Order: sequence, then structure tokens, then C-alpha cells
Amino acid sequence: MARTVSGIQAVPVDSPCPMCRAVGQLTMLSMTVNVPYFGDGMETTLRCGACGFRHADFMILSQKDPMRLELRVESLEDLTIRVIRSNSGTIRIAELGFTAEPSPLSESYVSNVEGVLDRAKDILLTALEFHGEDPEKVALLQEYLSRYERMLTGELPFSLVIDDPFGNSAILAEKVERRVLSPEEAESLKTGMVILDRGDLEG
Repeated sequence: MARTVSGIQAVPVDSPCPMCRAVGQLTMLSMTVNVPYFGDGMETTLRCGACGFRHADFMILSQKDPMRLELRVESLEDLTIRVIRSNSGTIRIAELGFTAEPSPLSESYVSNVEGVLDRAKDILLTALEFHGEDPEKVALLQEYLSRYERMLTGELPFSLVIDDPFGNSAILAEKVERRVLSPEEAESLKTGMVILDRGDLEG
């Protein structure tokens, strides 16, 4: 993805390395970038000269109206629709009981609908491993995985919803339903972990 870079700065960080705990070895490199779809942002990279630890992050600097984007996925062609998820976007696929909320370590990404489904599948598989001794949860997760396979072949229509309090996420299709979130809706958006719930098992 093409981007414009400016304002590169490198500064020492007066904190121990989170990996090896060495003091005085951390350096933070920051730069202002303009990325298509996302706009202006700040890219930071934290590096440790002692152990090689590296952590990169990207923060959107622009802020727009809080938006809800909803795409009804009904065909194999819809799986190729481009999805831009900012680090403030919450993604939901109710048919999979899937909600991915932003956290301090969330990263922005550009993918497509199929890529978002694959991310959901990875979470389902992790949850299946974690709940392997609970027959009820295993049955539920296996049903979701079965639904994932049917979604991937276009057999099972579903809705992909993104709520973004800063309006920096996007779904690039004419059929997307867009609306501005109310202040109450925007304020209710949580910052947390990936959540799996029962959702609607009909269909």
C-alpha cells in the first residue's frame, strides 16, 4: 500500500525493556504517515538494543463522525469486498457469535470480507481448544465453525458490521448501509478483548 512519510523522529525511552528488562536500551522511532483509506496517522516502533525486542503501532490522527457500517454478504463475489478496519473499529458477525473490540494493542488493517472471516475462524479455533472439556461450549463452537464453512462457499448469507467512534473504518461497496452513530451509541462502544457469545443459532 503506497503511503507518504514525513517527520521521522527517534528518541530514547527511559523505561526497562518489557522483554528483557534492560534499562536504557529502548528507542522509539515515530513518523507521520498518510495512508490511503486511513488518512494521516502516527507510526511508532519501539526497539530494544539489548534483546532485539520490537513493537510497532499505528494511530489514526484524524477524527470523523462516529459511523456504523453494515454489509449483507450474499455471494462469493461479496467475499472479495475490501474492508478497512481502524484500531478504533469494533467488528461484529452475529451469525458467528463474533465481536472483536479494539484494545490498546489493536492494529489497523486492510483486508477483505473473506479475510475477516478467517480472523473469526482463528478465534473460534482458539476458543474450541480452551473450552475443550465443556461439551455444551464445544457443540456451540463447532456449530459456528460449520457456519463459517458455509459462509466461505456463499451458501450462508451473513452481516458484517463495523462500529467506529472515530469514523476511520470503511467497507468499500455501494451496497453498504452507513449511518452516523448517536452520541450514546458512540460512548457505549467498549475497548476490550475478542468476545464470543451465543448469538442467533437459527438458519
